[in-house]
Amino acid sequence: MSETPYASYDEAADWYADVMRARASTVVDVADGVWALLSPEHANSFVHNTVLARRDPGGDALVAWADEILGGAGLAHRHVVLKCRASDDTLAALAGAGYSPEPEVVMSRPSALGPMPHVDGVVVERVEPVATSDFEARLWRDEWLPGIGDAELGDLLSRRTTMDVAGPYLTFAVRDAAGTIVAAADMSVRGAGAEVDGVATWPEHRGKSYGDALIAACVDEAIARGIPHLHLEALTDDWPRHWYARRGWAELGPFTSATRRPPA
Repeated sequence: MSETPYASYDEAADWYADVMRARASTVVDVADGVWALLSPEHANSFVHNTVLARRDPGGDALVAWADEILGGAGLAHRHVVLKCRASDDTLAALAGAGYSPEPEVVMSRPSALGPMPHVDGVVVERVEPVATSDFEARLWRDEWLPGIGDAELGDLLSRRTTMDVAGPYLTFAVRDAAGTIVAAADMSVRGAGAEVDGVATWPEHRGKSYGDALIAACVDEAIARGIPHLHLEALTDDWPRHWYARRGWAELGPFTSATRRPPA
């Protein structure tokens, strides 16, 4: 019996870099395998305004490019994304320049594994991305970034309306008895890959297997569309990394995001 065809690290990294470039309003070729992404209409969305690297050019170069291009565009934040294996020297240089590196792992699940078990009694529906704005706003304010300002939150919510420029952007949701969305997940589709992102449940509804139900819906969608690989990113030191592993996702390798936020 042949082994299940998991995606390679480079396949997943190339897919992510392609999607990020497709979503940016302006892409500046900085160096071989390095781009600056600018989207002034979402100025507070760091992933839309960043220096993206598919190879490690060194931390000093990344800092200089971010200052030159992001600063030159009038942006207060600095952000770099390494869809590649970053060296210890690069991470140290970013930290020394005031950035907060965030280690992540890219994971992938092949559709060849088949569907996941469905959760009895849980109804998952497809909704428009804007339908989860109130749901997501609460999570940003209460858990993801407490103290977030109104302008930044507005940009993070409004960007949902333009994510589909890179390909279909699907949102799945679970409602409570009153019809309020209490759990949701997003799925980005492009070419031979797709990503699951933003899987979350409001605290008072956790423990009801809504996450499993949402992931099962995403896997079903990937299979129905003939997409061979479903990707996701997990923080290296957070529990979802192990939660997804138990559901068929395999770790392919490290990514890094590094941010220097403006003063509050």
